[in-house]
Amino acid sequence: MKKKLLSILMVMMMAATLLSGCGKPGSTKNDSKPADSKGESSTTEGAADAGGAKKFDDVKLKMLICWNGGFKTASDQYNNEVAKKIREKTGVTVEFEGIMMSETEKLNLMFASGDMPDIINAPYWGGSAGETAVIKKAATEGRLLPIEDYLPNYPNLANSYDVGIVSQSYLENDLNFKGFDGHKYILPQETPGDTADVTNWAYGVFVRGDVLKALGIDPTTIKTSDDLYNFMVKAKEHGFKDVNGNDTIVATTYHNGWDSSGYSINLSDKKFSNYIKQADGTYNYVPLTEDWTNRQLFIWKLVNQGLLDVECFKQSDAQADEKVGNGTALFASAQYSSVINSTKLTGLYSAHPEMKYVPVGPMTYKDGQPLVQLEQNGRAGSPAIIFPSTCSNIEAALTYLDYINSEEGARLCQYGVEGDTYTLNDAGQPRLNSDLLARKAEGDSSVDDELREKGIGYILGRTLQADKRFTWWGEIGAGDADAAPQEMVEYKKARPVERADGYPLEGLVVNYKDYDKVKKFAFEGTTMDDYEQRAYFAKTEAEARSILEDYQKYLLTQDNGIFKDYLKYVTESANSRDDILD
Repeated sequence: MKKKLLSILMVMMMAATLLSGCGKPGSTKNDSKPADSKGESSTTEGAADAGGAKKFDDVKLKMLICWNGGFKTASDQYNNEVAKKIREKTGVTVEFEGIMMSETEKLNLMFASGDMPDIINAPYWGGSAGETAVIKKAATEGRLLPIEDYLPNYPNLANSYDVGIVSQSYLENDLNFKGFDGHKYILPQETPGDTADVTNWAYGVFVRGDVLKALGIDPTTIKTSDDLYNFMVKAKEHGFKDVNGNDTIVATTYHNGWDSSGYSINLSDKKFSNYIKQADGTYNYVPLTEDWTNRQLFIWKLVNQGLLDVECFKQSDAQADEKVGNGTALFASAQYSSVINSTKLTGLYSAHPEMKYVPVGPMTYKDGQPLVQLEQNGRAGSPAIIFPSTCSNIEAALTYLDYINSEEGARLCQYGVEGDTYTLNDAGQPRLNSDLLARKAEGDSSVDDELREKGIGYILGRTLQADKRFTWWGEIGAGDADAAPQEMVEYKKARPVERADGYPLEGLVVNYKDYDKVKKFAFEGTTMDDYEQRAYFAKTEAEARSILEDYQKYLLTQDNGIFKDYLKYVTESANSRDDILD
């Protein structure tokens, strides 16, 4: 009898063990650890007694940074100071690699081949963006791991989904996409932890300072597209040279024409959506309007008259860095940080301080209102981190990310080791050592290289979730409070962030019954870009206008004219609630 009872008890214990294993959150056949992983050890300090983040025994993971242009890391990603400290806390090391190709193409190739890393960082702008569609498809086809059951154990990641950090529409339509069937696959990144942490991207048009001096122009007087055009014509006629004594180009952009729209922004309205309310109360799609046509014709005029770089629509960031870094482009339209970084790569300002790029304007909207950076209350699209089904240890990956997103971990990644590269000020905020700050203030780009070799900067840049750096430390980037270029500080004041509560119209129109049909011909792919660029290179304005009108006809005639019915739904959606942002 005793033997029988003992046998029953053993069977029950074995069954309980099996059930426990089956109930592990998100477990799949791919949850096994890699060959160099030695399993888990004690729970990390501060973790809950039951569950919570665990410390691992030298787990190594691979993370792909899926952004065209490559990704600079420390030459030794395992033994640098920051990586060692993270490993002491978590037992995990993540090694990063970048790409030099289209983000959408890379994602498609990976998911089709199944040759995927442990973690991926990629664009997830939401809506009809190409990368978003690929990632959603991968999730619904089982190529990504769901993370919702793990999140309660990682408090520094769990709040990434709070409204205010992300927008209500982004949460409903993209992070909690209905095709996910209640699972969470997307960890939104670079979102604001609080209002003070909203990143001011400082978009604009920037011009070499010596151009202003030679032509006697006050850049703050340039408010309209006509002002800018006249300024560019004078600059072209003057015959400026670059640092090597070569002929210059008047204006350029960064990769694939980003951001040529900055040159024509004065011809636009201050708005959140791509839909505009007409006099009769109905809504129209902006590319179907005369205002859109006029905006593209302005770019045509710049190209046609040799004012805008003909290569800019196909060039890489590396090519743009060379043109801006050598002062070959008199004007550049992008984020100010991109322009400043290009000049650091070449040391332009050290040899030619007179060529320092300064902001034009800022210009105004069509109605004369000054430009601002319009933001929803919570980010409406973001970079994101996803976990392929090939992830060898999802818990180790989340433990790593959770630590980096703690104040302690983020400080380590941004400033390094206290006493070595930073000290605390009287307010208890980390500040880079004075010698490093002095070199940064002088524009010495080798400082960033030296810090990167220690592991500082590159890790946090692609793993930060709800960004609280300003709230925590009073500065977004290391050195900003003491060594940020003064022209950048002033420009951000001139073109500030403006947030608004409300629900974007784009978040409702996706519910149109045939939205997938509309999306394929109207919003996905490069069709609009192709028509625009054909128009830019047309020989005459009449030819350019005809090409743009052909695109408008294309929209209205596809799939038996379904776009007209779609616009009726847009109008209905806009009138369905009183908090619409359009």
